Amino acid sequence: MKTRLGRTWAVVAMFVLSGCGTIRPPWQRSATVTVMFDLAGGGSGFSLSVYAQEVRTGKTYYELYSSGAHGGVILPTSGPLTFSVDAPGTYIFYANMINAPEDYHFGATGCGPGPECASSDLKAIDVLPGHSYEVYFSDRSGEREAPVPTPHAPVTVPWQR
Repeated sequence: MKTRLGRTWAVVAMFVLSGCGTIRPPWQRSATVTVMFDLAGGGSGFSLSVYAQEVRTGKTYYELYSSGAHGGVILPTSGPLTFSVDAPGTYIFYANMINAPEDYHFGATGCGPGPECASSDLKAIDVLPGHSYEVYFSDRSGEREAPVPTPHAPVTVPWQR
């Protein structure tokens, strides 16, 4: 009995170490994505719900990005947000303003600060287990805002890699 149990654990260890099968250590199941805002002055200036959404499955993660200047008190902007997402996968990133989510939103399009942007498509990133990535929100175009998808559903709005 002792020998048989030892062989079983040896086979399981071989699968884990070789990456075969569905058994993977926890550190190989996710990727880390750091999300930052730079809207030509640093930060967003207001509170946002920031989303990371896998394009095929629609699995959605969200974090609060808080900031504000209400009642004459200037509050510091939040630091970067860190998402731990399932990997591998392809993710898009977008944000809705807390006070008016239907009226004002951002999409991570890869465009820099300024009024002109060649595309309003969301820019997707492919993530691999154990890797780290950075996403910047910097598009202030307004007129050509990237459309935001429905959370928790496969992505149907325009996106590109």
